[in-house]
Amino acid sequence: MKKLSVFLLLAASTASYAQSPLRFGVKAGANISHMGISNSDISLGSLKNSFGPGFYAGGLLEISGPAGSKLKGQVEALYSFHNVKNTYTLSGIETVNKSTLHQISVPLMIRYFPIPSLSFNAGASVNFNLASKTKVDGRTYDHGDLNDLQTLQVGVLVGATYYIYKGFFVDARYNYYFGSVYKKDGDNDPGYRLSAIQVGLGYKFRY
Repeated sequence: MKKLSVFLLLAASTASYAQSPLRFGVKAGANISHMGISNSDISLGSLKNSFGPGFYAGGLLEISGPAGSKLKGQVEALYSFHNVKNTYTLSGIETVNKSTLHQISVPLMIRYFPIPSLSFNAGASVNFNLASKTKVDGRTYDHGDLNDLQTLQVGVLVGATYYIYKGFFVDARYNYYFGSVYKKDGDNDPGYRLSAIQVGLGYKFRY
């Protein structure tokens, strides 16, 4: 009788775990980043904001709704590396500006599943800028001391996820970050607006 009670207890615990609304996963992929510069001293006709390659990696926590619901929530913690290039004419001189940015992002989103293997995702993100370097015409400026780097930015995102085999999925999204990456000393200082496209692979663990 005692053995039967222990068996039933273990079975109930296993069933409860299997029905848990929480699922964990990992993901990684490429960042394709873009930084627009707003500055009245720059000749807008000469401004070229190039997309640059970077990468991201991290984990996720998926939160399921009631049984049968097509909505789920998801929280992520990602490390992102952004790489951008800007070319412009300033005071009659053509300037090439290359910047890198290290960032920790915490996206919060709602996911809608029209079919079990596909979801459309939208939400917001809290982003912590850790360090940045800018190279202007061969001279490097280190923003790692955070004196001129915005340490916190809020963003929005929209994208989609498709499950290709069991827990494996492909993921794509567009991220836009509000405000300037670098602090502005005055209204005439340039604003640096960051956006990025993320494309990657991931795995959501199954119980």
